[in-house]
Amino acid sequence: MRHKRKIAKKPAGGGNPGPAEDTPGTGAIHASRWHYGPFPLAVRKEDPQLALEFHSHEFMELVVIENGFGIHFTEQESYPIAAGDVFVIRPRGAHGYSNARNLVLTNILFNPERLGLPLGEIENLRGYQALFGEQAPSARVGFRSRLRLDLKQLTQVEGLVSALAMNLDRKEPGYTFMAKAFFMQIICALSRCYSEQQLQARPSLTRIASAIALIEAGYAGAISLGALAAAAKMSLSSLHRDFKAATGLAPKEYLIRLRAMRGAELLRQGRFNVTETAMQVGFNDSNYFSRQFRAVMKISPRQFLSLNRAGAMKARDKHRAG
Repeated sequence: MRHKRKIAKKPAGGGNPGPAEDTPGTGAIHASRWHYGPFPLAVRKEDPQLALEFHSHEFMELVVIENGFGIHFTEQESYPIAAGDVFVIRPRGAHGYSNARNLVLTNILFNPERLGLPLGEIENLRGYQALFGEQAPSARVGFRSRLRLDLKQLTQVEGLVSALAMNLDRKEPGYTFMAKAFFMQIICALSRCYSEQQLQARPSLTRIASAIALIEAGYAGAISLGALAAAAKMSLSSLHRDFKAATGLAPKEYLIRLRAMRGAELLRQGRFNVTETAMQVGFNDSNYFSRQFRAVMKISPRQFLSLNRAGAMKARDKHRAG
C-alpha cells in the first residue's frame, strides 16, 4: 500500500530540541538519551527518513510509516516497510533503516514510566500487550509486534497523531493533559486494529504453526509441500487454504520471502557477496536469487549492497560533521 501525500517537513512536537543524536557506527550500537524536556512525550516527523545504522534509545518509540518504501532492520532480521506499517521499538532495542525511497514516517517518542498513563482496562487487550506490553514477543515475519493499517485506519491514526503534534507544539494551558488524552486514543485505536486482525487470522495461524516453524528452522534447505502438510497434520489443499488465509501468501511464496529477508540480513552485515548469500539462504542459482530478492525487496541485491554502503557512509559523515 502506497499513498502520496504532501507532508510538511517541519518536525512536529513544539520545536523542542531533538534527542541526542542516534549516533551511527560500525559494530557498536549507540543509545540516545531523553532530551525533550520535562514532559516525556514528543512527536518527530522524518520527511524523508534517510538510511540510518544501528542505534538504540532509552525511551520507547512508536513508528507510523506514512509514505514510501524502505527496509527496517533489527539484530534479528530485516524486512520491507511501506505506508501503513506500524511498529514499536522498545528501550535499548537496536534497529536501523536502509534502502529508503521517499520514506516518510512519524515517531512518537515516550517514556512510559514517567508518562504514567491511566491505562486501566486497555492493558487487557491482546493488541495492547502485543504492541506495547513489556512481554511482547519480538517481530517475526510480520505476525507479532507489527501492524499493517489499511487506508481508512492509517488516515484515522494520522489524524490523531497530527492533533497530538499540534497540541505539543502550541503548549496551550492544559496541553500535557490533552497530549496524554490524544496519545491514549492512538494506543487504543492501534490495539483494537491489532486485536481485530489477529482474531481474523488466528484460527488459520494456529493450524499452520507447525508448518511455519518447519520453514523458519529449515528455510536454507529443501522443504517439500508434503513435509509441511505432514507437520501441520492436514491435506495439501487445506494447507494451502489455511496458509494463504493466515499469511496472505502460499507456502512457497512464504519460503521465498523468508529466504530473501534472510539474504538481506547477510548482505547488510557484509558477510558474503551476492552469490555466496544466495547459497547461504537456499538458492542454488544466484540469478534466481536476484530475481526473487527484487520481487520481495523491490531492489536488486547489488543495489541493496550499494545503497546500504552509501547510507552508512553518509551517516558517518553526518556524525563527524555534527
